[in-house]
Amino acid sequence: MKSKSYFFMMLCAGWVLAAMPAMALDGAVVIANSAVAADSLTADALKDIYTGKTKYWEGGQNIVIAVLPDKTDAALQQACGMDTSAFKTFWQRLAFSGRGQEPKKAGDAAALVQLVASTKGAIAIVPADEALAGVKKIDIK
Repeated sequence: MKSKSYFFMMLCAGWVLAAMPAMALDGAVVIANSAVAADSLTADALKDIYTGKTKYWEGGQNIVIAVLPDKTDAALQQACGMDTSAFKTFWQRLAFSGRGQEPKKAGDAAALVQLVASTKGAIAIVPADEALAGVKKIDIK
């Protein structure tokens, strides 16, 4: 009897998780250079990119992270689990140790979109209302 109840509970939990919407970043979208093959990423894959665990796109192209410096960004925290200060420190340590390269920086959201458009393999999180000329939007599932 216990195993049937457990099975039913697990089945219901699976339905609930499957029905949940994709991860939504607070007022932001993920963009990538138009040459990037991916059209969507899981939330875990996005976190792996922003924490340096994944360094290459499928096909071997280097991933280049681009950010707005010194901006508190709830979407960045949702994506990688670090606030802006911790993210900056994390990447400085990786760069200093030779295990990574600091994200490229842009002065404003429009410049960030342009940086991603002109940098092969680039990815960034930008405000949802920003014009996305020359880049592709990456759906987060």
